[in-house]
Amino acid sequence: MKKLLILMCLWWCSTTAWAQTLTAENVTDKGGYGEKNLRKAPRKVYIASFRTYFHVLAAAEASSIGGSFKNNTKTSMVVAVSGVDTPDFLEVTNAAYTKFTDALKAKGFEILTADDAAKSDQYSDWIRKEGGELSYAQIPGFVSATPTGYSYFVKKENKDGREKAAMIDKSPKISRDLDGAIIIDVAFAFPFLDMKTASSNLAGYSSVKAKIDFELGTAFGMDGATPLMAPTQLKFVSSEGMGKDAILMVKVKGDSFDSEAPVFKDKKFKESNVAMMDYRPNYYGVIWKQEQQVKVSHYAECDKALYKQETLRLASEFTDEALKIFYSNAF
Repeated sequence: MKKLLILMCLWWCSTTAWAQTLTAENVTDKGGYGEKNLRKAPRKVYIASFRTYFHVLAAAEASSIGGSFKNNTKTSMVVAVSGVDTPDFLEVTNAAYTKFTDALKAKGFEILTADDAAKSDQYSDWIRKEGGELSYAQIPGFVSATPTGYSYFVKKENKDGREKAAMIDKSPKISRDLDGAIIIDVAFAFPFLDMKTASSNLAGYSSVKAKIDFELGTAFGMDGATPLMAPTQLKFVSSEGMGKDAILMVKVKGDSFDSEAPVFKDKKFKESNVAMMDYRPNYYGVIWKQEQQVKVSHYAECDKALYKQETLRLASEFTDEALKIFYSNAF
């Protein structure tokens, strides 16, 4: 708790010149419907999911095919974040969760627990999980975290730990089972790197370039041919039945908001080979798992204190704007 309070104080007291505040202009609530029906819902909420995604590993590969006069070339790059570790990710997640729940309580909302939610028939065959753990299995390249002391349900879980939700969103039915309580899903994602590949068979050349782009945005990865994605968003759902559903979704406008803080020491990385056009971005080429060792070619060194401060600042400012929109519909 002491660490959590110190982290929150660092964010609140920060007055550094580089900070670009996330405001109402940087969020959008398009995509929902019946939002005003939230006013009919009781002042009770159930947080069905709360997860943060921290980008820690990115990989790409380029190649060119030679001929009679040139050899094939193959260039690969694996960049990993250095300077922060698993306790830091959990610390930020706990701080963001505390700020979120405190804000709801201050507005008079009762926060239902997993014990309350278990009364819903929709969760009868679901798996109950306890928060406070980190996972490498949800999206390749990202470490994800859930808050300590928080419990939630998942439809299924693969042997590698990847969680699966129901094919159809059960939130309206769960809301009805909980007497119209508002069901909330929360996700924050912090990508840190953009990678580009280039190659030329004619020139016999291939290269991979990477540029630091630390932002509040979307977690994305590939598991073979399967895309996995988790955008930053707050989703609010309530239902009285008979077509009186309310769905409010707040996302980052343009899918990302750049942090201008000097969190990372280096800004660019490059690998190249001369003498390969098999253009193949290969973010999915490295699947990050606890039991798997990955050969890293570059480390993106970051300032630990500033990384934690920035991730919490971005999550907090987005939460503030999302809750303003929610309150305007709920009251």
